Amino acid sequence: MIVCPWKELHRYADLLPGLEEAVKLVDSLEDLTPATYPLSDGNKVLIQQGTTKSADGALAEAHREYLDIQYILEGQETVGWAPVETIHLEGEFDTAKDKGKYSGHFDFMTIRAGYCYVVFPEDGHMPGVHLDAPAEYKKAVVKLKV
Repeated sequence: MIVCPWKELHRYADLLPGLEEAVKLVDSLEDLTPATYPLSDGNKVLIQQGTTKSADGALAEAHREYLDIQYILEGQETVGWAPVETIHLEGEFDTAKDKGKYSGHFDFMTIRAGYCYVVFPEDGHMPGVHLDAPAEYKKAVVKLKV
């Protein structure tokens, strides 16, 4: 997992193929209405907004074919994280959606506007949650094939 200011994410371009195209698109968006924007090579950017849900009892997710870059545009969210090898897959992994749901013990951190985090296939992550009180957020989720 990588956590950094969005403006510093470019430092990881050599590690994240497709990053430059995704950053250019996100930075050029004037309308932040929730939508999906296709990129080359099956990559994409999703603009999402909502209210965080309680982390209590929530399941995490992990992917096998894509990594996520979740960039908080407005508001904040808390994210839970744990190595996939230490958590438990609940049910079947959905290969069509490239998503598995996981339970277990997670560490949490708050991500505020202007910051992003990168989660790789080995990172179980629980985005869009809160530990105390709900918060509004708007974010860009970049999906890059690994």
